[in-house]
Amino acid sequence: MKITILGSGTSTGVPEYKCDCETCEDARDVSSKNYRTRSSIHIEKDGKHLQFDLGPNFMDQIVRNRIDWIDAVIFTHSHADHVSGTNDIVMPCRKQQMDMPIYGPEQTMNILQRNFDYMFTKETFQGGGVGHLLPNVIEEKERFELHGFDIMSIPVEHGNIPTYGYRIDDFGYLPDVKRLPKASQDLLIGIEVLVIDALSFNPRHPTHLSVGEALEISAALKPRETYFTHIMHRLDHRYFPEQCKEMEIELPDDAYLAYDGQVIQLS
Repeated sequence: MKITILGSGTSTGVPEYKCDCETCEDARDVSSKNYRTRSSIHIEKDGKHLQFDLGPNFMDQIVRNRIDWIDAVIFTHSHADHVSGTNDIVMPCRKQQMDMPIYGPEQTMNILQRNFDYMFTKETFQGGGVGHLLPNVIEEKERFELHGFDIMSIPVEHGNIPTYGYRIDDFGYLPDVKRLPKASQDLLIGIEVLVIDALSFNPRHPTHLSVGEALEISAALKPRETYFTHIMHRLDHRYFPEQCKEMEIELPDDAYLAYDGQVIQLS
C-alpha cells in the first residue's frame, strides 16, 4: 500500500499570512518541507485509489503529486480545510467519466449536500463543469470493505462536530483529534503506521493534540512508525529534534514530522 501525504498543514497552511517567523520565511520556498498545504492523504493499493478529504488545496495537491485516478473520496469531518475543495472533484469525474462515491459522517454528508447541492443531482446543471457525487454515510466504528481496502471508522473528539479518523488495513489516519477515547484507541491496536494530529507543543489547545499528547497515543499503540500531521508554523522540520529537546520531550527514533509529497510504503 502506498500512502502519499498530499498535505501536512493546519487549517491556515504554512507559511501563515503576514507572518515573518523563521519557519514561515523558510516555507515561502515551496520546495521546503516547511511548506504545508491543508491535511490530506491519497492511498493506492492494487490499482485502486482512495482520496481522504478535499481541502482548498486539493487540485494543486493531486496535480503536483501526479494523482491520476480516484475511485472514492472519504471525509473525516466537515471543517472547511477538509471539504472546501469539493467542487474541484469535477476534473477527476470528467477525466474518469464517472460519478464519484463519497463517504463520511452523516453530518458531513448533510453539509456537503447543502453547500454543494448542485453536485448531488444531474438535473441541476448540464455540461462539463459539474461533478456528480454519490453520498454514503459511515456510522461510528463501522467496518466496511471498499475497493479491496479494509476500513474502520474511528470516532475521535475534535471540537463539537462528529469527526472520524480511519483505520485502513494496518494504517491509522487521525488528522484532527484532541482526545482519542479508549474504545477508539482499541480499534487501532496492531497498526504498523500511524499518521496523527500534532498541531504544536501546546497541550492546552482545545481541539488539537500537541506533540507530547500525540506521542502518548503512539506509545500506547506501538506502531512501527509515527508521522505528525496538521502541523502549524511553530514546528520546524530543520530543527524539530532540537525543539523537542528544548520542550523536554523525548522524541523516539521512529516518530517524524510528515511533509507534503511524502510517500510511505506499507507492506
